[in-house]
Amino acid sequence: MKRFWSEVPALFFLLASFGVGVWIQFDNRAEVPLHFNARGEVDRWGAASTALLLPSIALVLYGLLTWLQRHPRWCNYSVEITDANREPVYRQMSRIVYRIKVLVMALFLYLTLGVAQVVEISLFLILAMALAVPFIIVTGWSQMGKNK
Repeated sequence: MKRFWSEVPALFFLLASFGVGVWIQFDNRAEVPLHFNARGEVDRWGAASTALLLPSIALVLYGLLTWLQRHPRWCNYSVEITDANREPVYRQMSRIVYRIKVLVMALFLYLTLGVAQVVEISLFLILAMALAVPFIIVTGWSQMGKNK
């Protein structure tokens, strides 16, 4: 039951992305923004049916990250895995992957809301979210180093 509740934030962002994508379909829009320049201005438009593309990509990433979170032995590590540290290191890697998964799902929701023109796309916010990924990795790895 604990695993289910820990998945709620990522699932919420994923389902909200699909909700926005479906809403765009029923909103009878002819076109939606497909690309934004560095200032957040739309510089390419496309068919409204493409609004479900971002949530679909998010679904694939959610599946891959969930699999990786549940199989941490397939990850690369900054420490040597021994019998003594295996469980704590794997647990820490699962936490790292989980945090990245929530962040990626939030990013895809933000982009889908931008396509729906509910929010204005901010390059600063996208860069901040993208830079959060290496921060999560480095801080997680520093915790692994303590489990030697």
